[in-house]
Amino acid sequence: MADEFGNITRRDRFEKKRTNTKAITWLSIVGGVLIIVIISLIVFGGNDQDTPVATDDQDNEETEEIQGQDQKNQEETDQPVEAPAEEDLDQPDEIEIPDENDEEEEQESRTEEEEEINEVESDDDNVSYAFEGNWDPIGTEQDDPHTTSFEKESQDWKERMQAIEIATGIPVEEQISWYHGNGGDQTVEATVSPSTNQDVTVKVTLVWIENEGWQPTLVEELIENEYKSNTSSDSSDDTENEQSSSDDQSANQQEE
Repeated sequence: MADEFGNITRRDRFEKKRTNTKAITWLSIVGGVLIIVIISLIVFGGNDQDTPVATDDQDNEETEEIQGQDQKNQEETDQPVEAPAEEDLDQPDEIEIPDENDEEEEQESRTEEEEEINEVESDDDNVSYAFEGNWDPIGTEQDDPHTTSFEKESQDWKERMQAIEIATGIPVEEQISWYHGNGGDQTVEATVSPSTNQDVTVKVTLVWIENEGWQPTLVEELIENEYKSNTSSDSSDDTENEQSSSDDQSANQQEE
C-alpha cells in the first residue's frame, strides 16, 4: 500500500514536473515571441510614428498661416472706404478751352517753319532789306494763255493781291497798292503798304506760273516810297486845279 502510494506519488510528481516543464517551455516561447514583437514595434513602428507627428506639425503651421492670411484679408475688407470729399464732388472737371490767340500763334509758327526765308543782297540803294522764300503759286481761276491785267476789279489783280499777302503777311483788305508794273515776261512788280502803317513799304516781285497762278519770288523793304510822294503831289495839283476852276467861275459870275 505504501509502495503503491509511493509509486503513485512519484508518478504524480513526474507528471507534474513534466507539465511544469512544458508550461515553462511554452511560456518561454510565448515570452520570446512577445519580446520579438515588442522589439519589432519599437524599431519599425517608431519611424511610422515620427512621420505623422511631423505631418501634424506641418499641418498646424500651414493651418496657422492660412488663418493668418484669412485674418489679414478680413482686416483689409473691414477697412472703411474713404468717400470723396464734398469739395471734390462739387467741383466739376476743368475743361481746357483752347485760346484762339494760341491757335493763331501756333498756326503762324507752323507757317514760318514751313517757309524757308533767305536774305539776299540788293543793288538798289533804296532797299533796306530783301529776302526770298519757297512760296507756292497762289492758284488761279484763269485760263491759259494768261494775260496780265492791271485793272483793280479784274481776277488777275485779285489773285496778285492774294500772292502778295502770302509773301508779306499783309492781309488783302489792308493792302494799299501804290504801284503795279510790268517787271518782265509774265512778271509784275507791286509796291504796297499796310493801311495800319503806311511808313512801311515793300516791293514784291511775282511771276506767273502756267496753270498755277502768281508766285511771289522776292520781297524788298523800301527806305522811301517814291510813289507815295508822287501821289501826294498829284493830289495837291488836283486841289489847285479845282481851286483855280472855282475862282474862274466866280469871276465869270461877277462880270455877268
